Amino acid sequence: MAGGGTVARLVARTLERGHLTRAGVTRISVLTAVGAAVWFSRADTVGGLAGSAFLGAVLFCDAVRDRMRAHRRDALTLWLTAMLSRLREYTVHLGLAFGAVAAGIDGAWGWAAGALVALALRDSLLTAGSAPAAPRPGQESKRPAPSAQRRTGGLLSDLAPRPPQGSRVSDPVLTSRLFGTTVVTASEEARTRSAGNGGNRPGGSPGHPAAATPAPVRRLLSFPQPARFLTVAVTATLWDARVTFVTLVVGCAVAVTARFADPADHGARR
Repeated sequence: MAGGGTVARLVARTLERGHLTRAGVTRISVLTAVGAAVWFSRADTVGGLAGSAFLGAVLFCDAVRDRMRAHRRDALTLWLTAMLSRLREYTVHLGLAFGAVAAGIDGAWGWAAGALVALALRDSLLTAGSAPAAPRPGQESKRPAPSAQRRTGGLLSDLAPRPPQGSRVSDPVLTSRLFGTTVVTASEEARTRSAGNGGNRPGGSPGHPAAATPAPVRRLLSFPQPARFLTVAVTATLWDARVTFVTLVVGCAVAVTARFADPADHGARR
């Protein structure tokens, strides 16, 4: 893992000297995913191995992109990168479906559609579950309106320095949702400490802390794109596309179930 990270960092620095941005690396990964789809359409062991190698190259592109220094991180670039990340996965599914049809597997398109629907439900439910809660009545910002500032402070209030406002573009939670990276926010860290000390949760006490899912396990149960690509590589090589699509549906169902069954998650929504 450390060696792979070092290689990815060196490649990232080399590409930066060539003036290649994160969006450019994402476009390269899409072309690599197209190569994986072409090989998976063969529906044999050789195609499975070659397609798995291409999927490994896609994940390596992600590792390189994550280690590149900031160039453009505006909302449009983040949205485009997220859409291309989804597009490459759909392309791989399309190649698997074509291979299944060529192999004479019945209902290949139906299984492919089911996998895409399960993936869409997984993404929508997990994103909705991680959305911040609406403020309660009476908890609005106590900062006075600009008109009140002018009445109280006159012209000097408009010239006084104001605290910097956090940009939604550089929000780590938003970035984690788009790119599949792992971040630990302050609220999650506080919940983890509270779980370790018993906290104020029902049944929690200093002697009997409430059970909390470890972050690596929670990350694996969320069935992110790297885990889905690994699932495709293994099942398409050892079995066929139908097994691949069924496994993807089951993985997405487990991700949704784990999301709503996580005690830390329930504590966050209370």
